[in-house]
Amino acid sequence: MHQTLRPVRWTFFVFGAFWGTWAVAAADVERSSHLSAGGLGVVLSASVGTGGVLAVGVGGLAGRWGARRLLASTLVPWGVACLAAATVGGRIGFLVVFALAMMLAGLVDMAMNTAAAAGLVGQPGRMVRFHALFNAGALAGAAATGGLVRSGLSWHWTWVVVGAGALALAVVVRGAAIPGAPSAGGGHATFLRSVREVRAQGLLLLAVAFAAAAVVEGGIDTWGVLYLRTQLAAGVLLGAGAYALGQAVAVSTRGMGGPLIGRLGPRRGLILGAATAAGGLVLEAGTGHAAVAAVGLLVAAGGISLCWPLVIASVAQASSPPQPVVPAQPGPDASSLPASPEPATALVGAFTGAGYMGWVVAPVIVGSVADAAGLAAGLFLLAGIAGATATALAVVPARRGPR
Repeated sequence: MHQTLRPVRWTFFVFGAFWGTWAVAAADVERSSHLSAGGLGVVLSASVGTGGVLAVGVGGLAGRWGARRLLASTLVPWGVACLAAATVGGRIGFLVVFALAMMLAGLVDMAMNTAAAAGLVGQPGRMVRFHALFNAGALAGAAATGGLVRSGLSWHWTWVVVGAGALALAVVVRGAAIPGAPSAGGGHATFLRSVREVRAQGLLLLAVAFAAAAVVEGGIDTWGVLYLRTQLAAGVLLGAGAYALGQAVAVSTRGMGGPLIGRLGPRRGLILGAATAAGGLVLEAGTGHAAVAAVGLLVAAGGISLCWPLVIASVAQASSPPQPVVPAQPGPDASSLPASPEPATALVGAFTGAGYMGWVVAPVIVGSVADAAGLAAGLFLLAGIAGATATALAVVPARRGPR
């Protein structure tokens, strides 16, 4: 059977639509659930944090189950949770299933990145273009949600589509030949093994910087549009439009500039992305004009989009043994399998966990600062984290561990 990554690509798109919807709907969820910025941050941190812990644990099944089974098995409960969050009534009921959907999203994130990394080892440029589909989905989700809210309809309809799409993808994934077969030894990438692999490869600083970039990315996704809509009284279309344009920049950057960005390497890519995000956040938080702040959000969202795919692709490549050059099969989905997925699984799992640690920290930090000093102060804090990350990577020399 011909191996294909097409279902994984569509998973990235649907997953992006999920987060694009959330970026625009955060203000509506905060208002309808009667939560403060800090309260919303606690709900997000608890659910995303639990998802990150589960992702590290469940990630060990990749070696035994293979990419196809793992991805299909995570899509089903996540799709059901999204449908439940879109249809359940009552404040408490919604918050429970909403937190469940956010938690299960961590498993899907881990599974789809593991599947992509297994099929694209040694191809960081393609991995960057691959992640452009996430941004395309975020653009579609943000635009659809903004249109629904502007028309007086419920944003929940977008999660109905996301949930149904996830369940349909689970069926497609089950029947597809996705690269990343189970290993003979059933390699189990435990959390401690993942951390040891990060240290052995000399990637500890990169992992910390990646977590910090995830703090900024999570903050932009949750608080960027919320600030425009609640503090600057910008209309939903301006807020959603700025975020959607930021995702459009990310799509074009990742899609058309994939080979060039791949040659940048993870370190320079993180420096460029974090520095750009810092500038955009300062612009958004430092002006009282909604249109100028929207430009800042656009710049910040586009800049931070460089970080995740470059790092995931690079750590997967760093842990994989050199492969013989094999002529490519015809067709856009042809990929060469690495000799063994366990080392890549260990590193991808560790960095996914580091990213989710960042996502956990972001809502609590920004939410608490916002409650105490306003959302602008929270955005300035995110800008400081982004600037410090870029500076540290530029100043501290890289260390390569044993191969």
